Amino acid sequence: MPVPVVLTGEVHHTVIIDGIRIGDQVCLIARTTSYVIAWAWAERENSTNWALLLQLLPAPQFVVCDGQKGMLKALAICWPATVVQRCRFHAWLNTKSKLTLRPASLAGQELLSLSRKLLYVRTRRQARRWKRSLKHWYRKHAGYVTERTVKDNPKPRQRSWRYTHARLRSAYYQLNKQAEDLLRSSYRPHLKLPSTTNHLEGGINSPLRTKLKLHRGMKNEHQVVLVNWYLYGRTETPKPPRYCL
Repeated sequence: MPVPVVLTGEVHHTVIIDGIRIGDQVCLIARTTSYVIAWAWAERENSTNWALLLQLLPAPQFVVCDGQKGMLKALAICWPATVVQRCRFHAWLNTKSKLTLRPASLAGQELLSLSRKLLYVRTRRQARRWKRSLKHWYRKHAGYVTERTVKDNPKPRQRSWRYTHARLRSAYYQLNKQAEDLLRSSYRPHLKLPSTTNHLEGGINSPLRTKLKLHRGMKNEHQVVLVNWYLYGRTETPKPPRYCL
């Protein structure tokens, strides 16, 4: 039996969105800092499927997300006036994956440390200081970041060189490009504007993965039912099961 309809049309100050892989499908979830407000099932995360979820809800003032490309494209189309706060923890994870936890170069070590400090920025002063530190890092290491290596056998119509430290360069430019989005919760301090997607990652996705692990072997259609009722139980005013079934 399907879960009761939970859409209310209420306009929320902040909506947090994220997806979780369940078997061969992805569950796209939207919630406030307090409760789940909507979810949708799709084969994969892309702009079309994210748009299906966003269209169920009125545009909020802010949205907190991990910055997945399809998600950002859907946000620009469906909620063009909504301000995006990117998840700082995902920014740190992305930087760590590109630099590793033990970068060989001094530039890499300093950039990794700077990205870790991003997690502890709380005030406007700290945000401005962090941005100045990022600019100072680039001025200090610009020569190293832009070093080039000549290719031995370049393919036809391809440039004959590559950036020597491409992953370091990519990590810096991504942090620099997203600086405003990452620090928005510091410039606009508000209890309802979190700096990460932890309300979903830790509050919904993590315990949901644990439940599914405990019931491993369950058919995919049964997993969908479990997830639907789990999410329904975390909406604002879920009815007791005896009134739903």
